[in-house]
Amino acid sequence: MAVIVSTIDEPRFAKLGKALIFMVWLALASALCRSETVWRDEVRALSLALQGDNFIDMLRQMHGEGHPALWYILLRAAYVVVGSPIVLKIVALTIAVAAAYLLVFRLKLPLSIMLLSLFSSFSVYDYAAMSRNYGISMLVIFLIVLSWEKGTRNGLVLGLLFALLANTNVHSVVLVGGFLAYWFFDLILARPRPPLTAYGAFATAAAIAAVGIVLCFVTVYPTFNDTGQNDLSGKNFALLALGALAAPSSHFMEFYPNSVLELVVAYPLASRIFAALMSVLIYGSLLALANRRPAMIAAGLVLVGLSLLFTLVYPGGYRHQALWLVFMIAITALTTHTQREGSAVGAEAAGGGVKFGRLCFLILLALQVMSGIEKINQAFIAEIPLSRSKDFGAFMQSRPDLKDAVIMADPDYLVEALPYYVSNRTYLLREERFGAIVRYTRNARLSLSLADILQTAHRLQQSEHVPVVVLLSQRLDQITAPVSLRESYVWRLSLTPEDISAFQSATSLVKRFGPVVGSDETFDAYVLK
Repeated sequence: MAVIVSTIDEPRFAKLGKALIFMVWLALASALCRSETVWRDEVRALSLALQGDNFIDMLRQMHGEGHPALWYILLRAAYVVVGSPIVLKIVALTIAVAAAYLLVFRLKLPLSIMLLSLFSSFSVYDYAAMSRNYGISMLVIFLIVLSWEKGTRNGLVLGLLFALLANTNVHSVVLVGGFLAYWFFDLILARPRPPLTAYGAFATAAAIAAVGIVLCFVTVYPTFNDTGQNDLSGKNFALLALGALAAPSSHFMEFYPNSVLELVVAYPLASRIFAALMSVLIYGSLLALANRRPAMIAAGLVLVGLSLLFTLVYPGGYRHQALWLVFMIAITALTTHTQREGSAVGAEAAGGGVKFGRLCFLILLALQVMSGIEKINQAFIAEIPLSRSKDFGAFMQSRPDLKDAVIMADPDYLVEALPYYVSNRTYLLREERFGAIVRYTRNARLSLSLADILQTAHRLQQSEHVPVVVLLSQRLDQITAPVSLRESYVWRLSLTPEDISAFQSATSLVKRFGPVVGSDETFDAYVLK
């Protein structure tokens, strides 16, 4: 009950102020969620969750997808109740609201950190408006903080929460290791030595967490998306690992707003300058915990762990990188609580280094607020969507003659977002099968030409006796010479003026969709004559 019931002795005006802040966040996050056009990674998860006749069949078919099962179980359960794809947004926003509530009303954080965290891009958009499994991590992390009571740590409860966190996404396994490291060093650095029961609680939690981690990896591996992992062939593994250890901040450049990242791309000198500044901010943020050694060690280990993961296994996007910020928020709340209780282990008075670290962390969070403002501008002022899948759905509804059409696309993944908006069958060119879930496997047609696409469209038209719609991300009228383009991880598309002319003669360009921000999901739509 202590996790749910708010603090009794908090001044009334503070409670009212927090309630107002929370309502502002809720209105903003809800509006962003409503306006956001779902894109392929979001709908892909729902398509996977709806596979099979029951939960067991669904879990068997999603094995090897690359994510643990928790998100898919939640989506499947919600769909059983609601029976509509809208559950994607309902579940994501509900989880985000719960996490935001805990952040505002329950976590013991300085007001500045609470406000900047609440209105950061990850809190108001990436983990709320966007329907992905990373928002669950934030909720579970905050529940871990609230269950972390000095002297009465329940190994069973914390162990179960660790296991749950490990099954939100692979990256959160690193965060589980961070919490266990914090607990471990908190024990061994404690003076006087804690009783054996404290070590027993830690061992219980670690054992349950290990079971959760094993379950995660059994679900994820072996993956059928073998092209989605970092290609380390011909590279020195040891040098890559050393590089990640030496400069982990290089993997967290997306902490900058897009306006800064555009400068980084355009000007090589700016790239080096901003990379150095990010290193100062990240390493400086660790100094904010310098007077609480177990916390600083844990945060540093999570930073290095995520950097190694981004280098050796999966490349990291903003949604992955922001998990480190959430961990820092959580560990700050933990240390604030223990210091208020007078029980901090390895704690020292806040010196100049700690104050500098706190400033660095506040600047990092302020950058995330700037990113959030950019997202708000894109959604409500510029009105540039993340994907054109919603617009395509509206176009298809305006064309009754295409209600039974088969849709195919290059790249194949353009069809993954469509089931949220249209019920048409989709065909995957590179895997030569009907479906809406792309397998990023080398066991597919890695190289295609425009002639191959046209030939497949004719074959489908003859076999299915329905119209065929082809979506192409390339603007054919802008290509005047032979090119071979890389798509996705290892796919290639070959285009020649002759193939383009033949394709244009056999099809009609029925719609050209506008620009997008944050993805590549815009395209030209053709109908086969």
